[in-house]
Amino acid sequence: MITSRIHQFGRVTFPDFIGERVHMREFTREAGLPADLRRWQDTVDAMLDGVEADGPIYLMIDQAPVLASSTHRRPGLHVDGYWHPAQSDSAAGRHTGVQTGSHRHVHFGSSAEGLILASNVLGCAAYVGAYEGVPGEGGDCDHVDTGGLMKVDLEPGRVWAGHTLNMLHESLPVARDCMRTVVRLNVPGWIPA
Repeated sequence: MITSRIHQFGRVTFPDFIGERVHMREFTREAGLPADLRRWQDTVDAMLDGVEADGPIYLMIDQAPVLASSTHRRPGLHVDGYWHPAQSDSAAGRHTGVQTGSHRHVHFGSSAEGLILASNVLGCAAYVGAYEGVPGEGGDCDHVDTGGLMKVDLEPGRVWAGHTLNMLHESLPVARDCMRTVVRLNVPGWIPA
């Protein structure tokens, strides 16, 4: 049995939309963001409020126009994986998690890593409660029965956090055409209490 949890933290604002995309850039809290990402520092600071993290943190930013009734990010129920830059298919690194086949091999509970999310438009839901079933390829959890779980729409302008490998979530279709911003932090060595 695995337990999916989602924690709601404070409010967050975002810089102006310019269609920016950043894939898992490493930074430390002490040093702050690299110079080319400084416009995101207030957003990241708000997302990390109350988070104790001395090591590397990985930042993903995805700003994109999204049409009504479409999803912005990955569709389908899933969990994400840990970020391991040393095990990369490219210089940027890759996600790893419990999945069948492929190069992904980190097991549930093998280490702590928090996933922190925020967006400016509702486009994601998480599920809270105990569930059975091991994620499939790429973290796919479409086979997991969510009937006994509580669905939580991830309110825009809020910070949301969970355990990277256990937090069941899915993209939702947006209600209307929009310019959506999603910011994600992978925080090794920390999970919300």
